[in-house]
Amino acid sequence: MIRVAGSVHRSFVFPAERPLAYAYYADIGRVLSYLPHICLARTYGPDRLRLLYHSTELGIYRIRIFADVQTSLEDGRVLHVRPLADTPSVKPQSGAHSATAQGYFTSQSTFQDMGNQTRIEYNLRLRADLPTPQGLRIMPGLVVGGIARSITNMRIREIVEGFIDRSIDAFPHWLDELRNHSSLPGPGSTPVSSPPTPDCPDELL
Repeated sequence: MIRVAGSVHRSFVFPAERPLAYAYYADIGRVLSYLPHICLARTYGPDRLRLLYHSTELGIYRIRIFADVQTSLEDGRVLHVRPLADTPSVKPQSGAHSATAQGYFTSQSTFQDMGNQTRIEYNLRLRADLPTPQGLRIMPGLVVGGIARSITNMRIREIVEGFIDRSIDAFPHWLDELRNHSSLPGPGSTPVSSPPTPDCPDELL
């Protein structure tokens, strides 16, 4: 078994006032696409989703971790992504160079006023127990552990840092779209998310 358990915290400054920054990140259907290594595999409802973490480790081992989550908004200051417990789990599977399992994904984003900018505290956790790929079962434990360390120590950081960079880079385009449609959110308005659309390539499912 390959046990994956990692978390990352990052604090960053976003170039917009808090209500606008919150409305941007509350558009779950859009911002999910900014997460490296993660795609949307299925929707159970507008705020109930199945995510898929995917990566290739040690050059040849294909890793897939499915995680069912529910998103929620809190007082215009916190965004939660929490595990969803009432959905059927993915059966663990392993091949010569692959491993698939159900896992747990959580994140929390807290928004703090900074004048015409916003400080965002972002926390992400990923946990899963993966079956050992058949091609690794005769390998030393250090080699098997290398996959867990790669995901825990490198991939999760890539997800968080890539998400921050991509989302900041995409913000001007989102803002232009709203201005063109005269739909900028006002203070105290409730953000409206785009309907999430599954975007995982067929070969990953």
